[in-house]
Amino acid sequence: MSENVEVVRKLFDYWERGEWASGRELYEDRCEVVFSTSWFPDAGTYQVGREALTAWIAFIDAFEEFAVGVDRIIDAGEQVAALVWLRGRGQTSGADVEADVGAVFTLRDGKVTRWEMTDRREALEAAGLRE
Repeated sequence: MSENVEVVRKLFDYWERGEWASGRELYEDRCEVVFSTSWFPDAGTYQVGREALTAWIAFIDAFEEFAVGVDRIIDAGEQVAALVWLRGRGQTSGADVEADVGAVFTLRDGKVTRWEMTDRREALEAAGLRE
C-alpha cells in the first residue's frame, strides 16, 4: 500500500468511528476542502480545520443517525480516489438516507493538500478509471 493510500485509509478510520476532528496532522495547513454541489447542501470550498469541520457538522446534524464508510480506495499517484457510502436517518423526517459518493484526495509529501467530496463517477475519473 502506498504512503498516500495509507494516509487516506487513516482518515477513513477516524471518520468511520465518527471522530470528525481527528487526523489534523494528516493535512497541510493550507489544505482546501471542497464539498461538491453533486451531493452536499452547503457546497463550497472551505479551509481545513474549523471552517470545514463546521460545515460538515452542520450537514450531519440533520441526521438522527449517521455513518460513513469506504468501499474502495484507489491509488492514482498524487491523487487517491475513494468510493464512499453515507447512511443516515433524517432528524426531522425519520427517513432513511443512503448515498454512494466519491472523494478525491490530492497529497504531497504524505499530507493531504486538497480533498473533494463528489460523486463516484468524478472520483473514478480522477483515478483514470470508469464505472
